[in-house]
Amino acid sequence: MYNLFIFIKKYNAVILFILLEILCFILVMHSLPYQNRKMVSVSNSISGGYHEVTGNWADYLHLKSENEELAQHNAVLLQALGCDELAADTIYVDDIFTYIPAHVINNSIDKINNYILIDKGRADGIEPDMGVICGSGVVGKVLNVTEHYASVMSMLNSYLVVSCRFIDNQYVANVSWDNMNYLYGQVRDIPSHLIINKGDTLVTSGFSNSFPADIMVGTIEETEDDENSMFSTGKLKFSTNFNTLRHVYVVKNNYKAEIDSLCISR
Repeated sequence: MYNLFIFIKKYNAVILFILLEILCFILVMHSLPYQNRKMVSVSNSISGGYHEVTGNWADYLHLKSENEELAQHNAVLLQALGCDELAADTIYVDDIFTYIPAHVINNSIDKINNYILIDKGRADGIEPDMGVICGSGVVGKVLNVTEHYASVMSMLNSYLVVSCRFIDNQYVANVSWDNMNYLYGQVRDIPSHLIINKGDTLVTSGFSNSFPADIMVGTIEETEDDENSMFSTGKLKFSTNFNTLRHVYVVKNNYKAEIDSLCISR
């Protein structure tokens, strides 16, 4: 404190001069319209430049995340289609399924029955009951369709049940949502004699016309035995993060009508 006092006493004339200059500058800027407008313009330019730089940086970071997500999508389809290269926003077709890319434009995760809105509809070949997947796994099933949009019944919906199988032992079970947390679901109809461990992986069984086989669904967190039943249940951690969902693929079974006709005739 003493040194500060000595400094001010020594340079008081210089400090007073600087303060007066700043005061005069402010008074001139506020008294003359032209100078005032120029000052505001310069200030806005600096502020705008700052926000543009920070905004571009934020967009860059978000773009990086989206590119990683698209890379995951492509990896899933590469495996499903057995090909070496995929391009973004392209429809892919294998011997059985057609994969139609779409963007999520609305999504809910905090309701008992959650839905997703995508930007593809009847004009793009979308129909009800088609499966929807993303780079990390199963997303849901198409519910309603308009000309250019479709609503999807999310896996976070109490009405949706997906047939799955354990990778290790090939046993089939059903997965649904437990209505509690968007990160977790419930595995039902697990044969009670099976030894299930934390981390065991479930994929789609392929027994549904909506989903190809071997699409990731999630991993076991814990199991619960029921002494009065031949089946046990398990807590599943979804492989798909529904809170960050942006890009999806709608899965069209090219032989669905033929398969359905056989099922109806039985």
